[in-house]
Amino acid sequence: MALSETKSTCDRMKASLDFMTHAGPRLVSRQPAIQKSWVALTMNHFCIIIDSQRGYSRLDRCLEAVAHAGNTISGPVDIVVIVDKARARIVTLAERHNAQLLERSGGTRGQRYNACANRTQANTLVFIDSFVELPAGWLAWAERAMYERRWDAVALTMLSALKPGWLARIFHSSTDTMALSIKRNWFERVGGFDADREYGSESDLLARLSACHARVLNQAPEGNRAAG
Repeated sequence: MALSETKSTCDRMKASLDFMTHAGPRLVSRQPAIQKSWVALTMNHFCIIIDSQRGYSRLDRCLEAVAHAGNTISGPVDIVVIVDKARARIVTLAERHNAQLLERSGGTRGQRYNACANRTQANTLVFIDSFVELPAGWLAWAERAMYERRWDAVALTMLSALKPGWLARIFHSSTDTMALSIKRNWFERVGGFDADREYGSESDLLARLSACHARVLNQAPEGNRAAG
């Protein structure tokens, strides 16, 4: 692909970015101190965005792993959970793990992620599903890869053939993105997630990043690396 054509593609992607619907999501928080950091922009400020609308059965384990991961990196970390409704149990879980809730009913995963990304000025965005437990040390490793080794995005991927059966039923492609950490400037440059996609939105974003010559690093979980 010629350089001019690639630049044109990236420009069209950026022009197509539409983070919010007219109604917009509603942020639910009982923690004013965290609310202030929600809009702060500092170096290596991470915002971890968890989409829970495919189910809440493993949300507690997911939040526990994310909260632990947040303590392993140098910069501030916001944790935001996208929910269709702020039920009492979910509010309790969020408070326990120092997270915020973002109410957003309906729409695709691409729309949900984009809407949440638009609510933060963090310079690093991390997207994960509520069924995923971040491996110990992965977030700290991703931070080093992005800010010491100059990668623009880091993805945690797993082959479907090696996923547990319950996880394979949730993710549908042959190679799935379990977690995605991306620098905000690149997220905006390619236009965010495809608003029409519910499944495969992370893989699609990674493909567009590569098309625009972003430096993308894929990592498989420890038990999956030999196959990757």
